[in-house]
Amino acid sequence: MGQAFRKLFDTFFGNSEMRVVMLGLDAAGKTTILYKLHIGEIYVVDSLDRERIGRAKAEFQAIIKDPFMLNAVILVFANKQDMKGAMTPMEVCEGLGLYDLKNRKWHIQGTCAIKGDGLYEGLDWLSSTLKEHRAAGFSSVGPSFYQVCV
Repeated sequence: MGQAFRKLFDTFFGNSEMRVVMLGLDAAGKTTILYKLHIGEIYVVDSLDRERIGRAKAEFQAIIKDPFMLNAVILVFANKQDMKGAMTPMEVCEGLGLYDLKNRKWHIQGTCAIKGDGLYEGLDWLSSTLKEHRAAGFSSVGPSFYQVCV
């Protein structure tokens, strides 16, 4: 099993060591994404849960202000896009205040964790961005951040 994780991780990120954080409110879709991708942990906000986008924003803002997250590359998965009434990725972007992030690399990707839609596209973006980040002189072991917005 460990070999499978290593092989999948190397496919996305090469042989460099990196830290990946996935966090989120309950019922956001974190476990579904983990089962689908078979890797680490990630942050998730439920795009269907309009009532808690304010709480998700507060948690997100607290996380990105952490000193360990200063150079973090941020990937936001706007999950549950297959559900009627789900916020669009742009609505999630506005709800989390992503447009207010200055001097930070971030990307929002619409996803459906159940079907796997958008997950690998987001990880492809993250992988290439982390490589650019590393080439620009940022630590390859420094934090990288997957924000999954469900």
